[in-house]
Amino acid sequence: MKVCIEGYRSNNQKLYGLIHDASWFYGLNLLGGRMARHITLDIKLTKGLKEKEKSYGYCHIIGDLETPREFMIEVDASMKYPFDQILIWIAHEFVHIKQFVRKELCDYETGRVQWKSRTYGRVKYNDMPWEKEAYRLEEKLYNKFMEWQNE
Repeated sequence: MKVCIEGYRSNNQKLYGLIHDASWFYGLNLLGGRMARHITLDIKLTKGLKEKEKSYGYCHIIGDLETPREFMIEVDASMKYPFDQILIWIAHEFVHIKQFVRKELCDYETGRVQWKSRTYGRVKYNDMPWEKEAYRLEEKLYNKFMEWQNE
């Protein structure tokens, strides 16, 4: 996996190192080694993303939508958020990368979304099954990473 980390607080060596190591860990755990090696990821750390965009993080496909392998994750890295919270948000977005790569989630330009074998139009955020999965896995992934980090 190629990981590029840039933006607000990216010069903080501890945060940079944690994000880099967590990205590899999340990628290997969710995708496996063979698939993770083919992923290119830009992580953009933004100050005030929650205030500007009403979200703590986003995952975007860059390039080929048919076989997505290039992604951008953007997360709010404002000083008020501790490192562990930022790593949890990145774990959440990594679940979306897994969903895109494994073709569980397809986001169409028409505004429709396909989740596994079902197509959705407008759905409340809390009712989106792909978000439910990301929330269910984010802390598990983060906790596994921290256990591995502390070994």
